[in-house]
Amino acid sequence: MSKEKNKEDIKYALKYILKDFDVDEFVGVDIYDMERALRTKDPELINMVDEILKKFKKEITEPGVYEFILGFAENNTPLLYERLKSLFTN
Repeated sequence: MSKEKNKEDIKYALKYILKDFDVDEFVGVDIYDMERALRTKDPELINMVDEILKKFKKEITEPGVYEFILGFAENNTPLLYERLKSLFTN
């Protein structure tokens, strides 16, 4: 039951992230929710993370913003960091 509750909490957070992009909130809060989603290895949550990255790719990969997010993610959210690195090349 706890695992299902955790999934629902993460899913709720990801739905909120999908609504709007704010770089400060993204680095301060959202990347941790996305990392938690990736750690579950749940395909539904992973797809939501990919959807967020796809939807906000333009905002995330802006010069200066991308380097800032990537630098922060490298040490704090290793699974998300790998996905963020591939954003710039795709």
